[in-house]
Amino acid sequence: MGIEALRAFFAPRTSKPDDPPRPDPVTVAACALLLEIAHADDAFRPEEQDRIARHIRDEMHVSEDQLQDVFHLAEEQRRESVDLFHFTQLLRESLSRDQRLRLVEAIWGVVYSDGSLAEVEGHLARRIAELLGFQHPEVQAAKERVAERR
Repeated sequence: MGIEALRAFFAPRTSKPDDPPRPDPVTVAACALLLEIAHADDAFRPEEQDRIARHIRDEMHVSEDQLQDVFHLAEEQRRESVDLFHFTQLLRESLSRDQRLRLVEAIWGVVYSDGSLAEVEGHLARRIAELLGFQHPEVQAAKERVAERR
């Protein structure tokens, strides 16, 4: 058992009763993937941040008060991560197929939010969707739905 697993195990026992609740790990994982796609082209734009915030608020039911905590933890975990598998694995285990499909659409929404599709963004979006359990036709359909809404 690693040190982080030990910390996680003991965290609920050592927290104070008046500490604010920590953001849900599933929500943080979803936000980390959205941040990863936003940073894929090395330019994190305000419209990308707005699109991510909208998904986290509306789909993950995070209050405006907790939104910054989710962003902070997700960014921290995204930077420390060596791959996307642990995020996508947690999401596959925790979210329904429909919830994962809405996340894939949110990913494409972030890609298109700046008005252009960089090759690296398209590749990464398809890879994340695949890790979330979707095949190419489903990913393409989600991409087209999002593109039509623009």
